[in-house]
Amino acid sequence: MGERIFTAGGPSYQEVKDKLFDQFVHPCYENNAGMSGEALEKGFLELAENKGKLTRPELRAGLFCYVAENARVGVDPEDWFANHFDTCSQILVRHRENWRKEYGEGPLHDAEELLRRGKRTGAFEAELDLGHISPGWRFLLHEGVPGIIRRAQDGLDRDGGEEENGFYRSVLRVYGGFLKLMKRLELEADRMAAEHPLHADRMEKLSACLSALEQGPPGTFYEALQLACLFHQLIEFEGEWVRSMGSFELNFGPYYEADIREGRITGEDARELIRFFWMKFFANTRGSGNGKNFYFGGLCADGTDTAGPLSRLALEVYYELNQPDPKLSIKWNSRTGGSFKRLVAKCLRDGRTSMVIINDEEALEAIRKRGVSEADSYDYLLIGCYEPAIEGKEVGCNMCVKFNLAKPVELALFNGTDPMTGEQIGVRTGESRDFTSFEEFYEAYEKQMAKLLSDVQEAVRAYEGCWDQINPEPFLSGTFLPCLEKGRDISRSGPDYNNTGSMGGGLANAADSLLAVKKLVFEEKRYTMDELKAMLGADFKDCEWERLYLVNRVSKWGNNQEDVDALACRVAKSYTGMVNGVPNGRGGQFTASLFTLDHCFSLGHHTGALPDGRTQGHYIAKGIGAMTGLDKAGVTAQIQSVSKLDFTEIPNGSVLDIYLHPTAVDGEKGIDTLIHLIETYFARGGYGIQFNILNADELRRAQKHPGEYATLQVRVCGWNVYFVTLNEEEQNHFIETTMQVV
Repeated sequence: MGERIFTAGGPSYQEVKDKLFDQFVHPCYENNAGMSGEALEKGFLELAENKGKLTRPELRAGLFCYVAENARVGVDPEDWFANHFDTCSQILVRHRENWRKEYGEGPLHDAEELLRRGKRTGAFEAELDLGHISPGWRFLLHEGVPGIIRRAQDGLDRDGGEEENGFYRSVLRVYGGFLKLMKRLELEADRMAAEHPLHADRMEKLSACLSALEQGPPGTFYEALQLACLFHQLIEFEGEWVRSMGSFELNFGPYYEADIREGRITGEDARELIRFFWMKFFANTRGSGNGKNFYFGGLCADGTDTAGPLSRLALEVYYELNQPDPKLSIKWNSRTGGSFKRLVAKCLRDGRTSMVIINDEEALEAIRKRGVSEADSYDYLLIGCYEPAIEGKEVGCNMCVKFNLAKPVELALFNGTDPMTGEQIGVRTGESRDFTSFEEFYEAYEKQMAKLLSDVQEAVRAYEGCWDQINPEPFLSGTFLPCLEKGRDISRSGPDYNNTGSMGGGLANAADSLLAVKKLVFEEKRYTMDELKAMLGADFKDCEWERLYLVNRVSKWGNNQEDVDALACRVAKSYTGMVNGVPNGRGGQFTASLFTLDHCFSLGHHTGALPDGRTQGHYIAKGIGAMTGLDKAGVTAQIQSVSKLDFTEIPNGSVLDIYLHPTAVDGEKGIDTLIHLIETYFARGGYGIQFNILNADELRRAQKHPGEYATLQVRVCGWNVYFVTLNEEEQNHFIETTMQVV
């Protein structure tokens, strides 16, 4: 039997949670345990001048280590985990942005101009996406820091050439810096043990944990959590935002089960560790930002589901904490256990809605359809919100492109000219008054879409070609076995899969607007094309009756009405056909998704009035479902509409937002209702689904009296926040959306 990690001494999570919540607001840096911020920045900038003319990857590795080895560190004697070091206001990221600016003003000037124009006109937003990244979690936990160092040294000993040797030297440099940082944290834990006798036992165990991780891979649940915590912190310091923490069960379950079996911990000990561990992520966002994603469940190659004892325990802790962060993804499949499904539904019913439910079988089919091997496909995790990527083998850049599907409607109407700015951003498809059929109009819509997509793809390819000079990533690359085997950085296409995500937003606005043109101009001839354009150009001024007619008397996506549903499916097919398989700049391909996230606001602000009755500057539809307030036939009808899409052609993910009144899911029958909705959608081929269970009256009260509703959560997109942290436009969106929910 092993030694118990926990003892009766030391403060519990409940006793210190408020202090832990403020740990990044008031970090516990020790002034004598590293350089002052001013001295650190001065030394960093001197090193960054690169007088020795190192390559970019080697310079970045040196800068990384300079901070890791010299920044102040801090250990809270009441915390179980150590991950605080003073990054000097993310100095490495700030320096990286200088390189990005250098290239944006130089060789990428034309690409940057394209991106500015797209954003200015609401056609698209795009970037070199360094924010949708996940390391190879199981690989790094299996190897530990010493194992990664050995693999890099083996690669260097092979002497494969200048680029490979430079890569291995950079990996060795940053992981050597990681070991030194762990040693510094270990010594600080020793000092805390001496200075705080009441917490000596906790600090001695933390010190022993760090010492063990310096020598090899984790051997206990505690050590695995500590290593994951530090890897997360250092990857984000390098400049890549970690958007998935992987499978909680597969990453940590073997350590947990071994500890239980050997008597090192109890179930309650594990719960307490999870509370402290998850607070690290919640304290970072404080209920107002995009959280960290852990996934639960998922099919294995042998047909079993991965959700095990640790998954249930972790979900129980999630329910107890009732916090927006971390956020959870649930891989739901035919082998998901009934009790696990009920626990998930109970969380949703009771307002713990910071989770998305993914149709595991549908996701696997879509992943394989884009060229991922069957063996690799089971290892997909959910990056960011709903976007699948293969753990340890793929850098998907899942949110690189944010595309406005409604914009080509405007351009087809106005011959390629953006009506809000007067810029010619599309192709000249002819004066719309001269179109003699809806098919001609739709052909113009497709040509405008193709032009915009070609523009943004060209710009992204240019940026991807300069990735290695803007953001070489030796630390993150060290967590990818393919990178270590090939001797190539992530920025040089080291992983096996190097794809680029392309989000399509505003599907409802596109379909609803196209149907309005089809019915009212070409079929019923209620308006001429010029009359419709005049109304739109005036933003419906003095035309409120006509606007209401467009809103209320023309079929709308999300109500199981065949005419508009067929158009939505056609738009989706046009879009995915212009995205999937198109080569990117990293030896991979673009992959299509359909959702909007909070870009529904920024894209909508630069989009003029539309034939669906939406006014100029108003947000576009959120997610894959109906436009706000227009799903008037209820939840079942919306599911029937959306599930007509072919989700195997949307490999980068999608989500259906469902809004329910609390009374609709009350009690045990409410749990049954939620399970039925999820399984109905999935049986029809749906991909992802998420819930808001809200009362519009309560939201109005929260808007007026925010102090009384400080912990009221809403699911914004792929994450939850506290309602009171949203701006007025975003709050009003939730109120408008829930007004018709009964």
